[in-house]
Amino acid sequence: MKTIAVLVIAALCAATGDTFLSYGMRSTAPVSVETPRSVLSHFLVVARNPHVTVGVFFMACFFYLYLAALSWGDLSFVKPITSLSFLFATLFAAAFLHEQVSWHRWLGTLLILLGVFFVTLDRAAPGKAAVRAKAPVRLDSSRR
Repeated sequence: MKTIAVLVIAALCAATGDTFLSYGMRSTAPVSVETPRSVLSHFLVVARNPHVTVGVFFMACFFYLYLAALSWGDLSFVKPITSLSFLFATLFAAAFLHEQVSWHRWLGTLLILLGVFFVTLDRAAPGKAAVRAKAPVRLDSSRR
């Protein structure tokens, strides 16, 4: 339950961060990648935008909560739950950014929500708790 609560908060942070980033980027000139100077110039403008700064803060909060959840649960459980941010981002885009969200996008978002529901069902099944390894997992295939 702790993991799910943290992941819902993380998803809210990600969607909030995305919303602030989108709003901040809409208030600047379109990004131009024609010359290195234009990229640097635009980077400096974006870095001083308070909406982008708040968005980056929320994305950092998401990342910290995501790392915490990964320390408690399996990647195959944690990662799908973070996709709740798609639902929250779509809601925020419609409510705060006044985007016209088509029924195709709503349907896609609802399909993602259905996938999250199925993932949480598996986690709630008795006897399905992940067994944590005592030793660190080695990702390389070489033997020593």
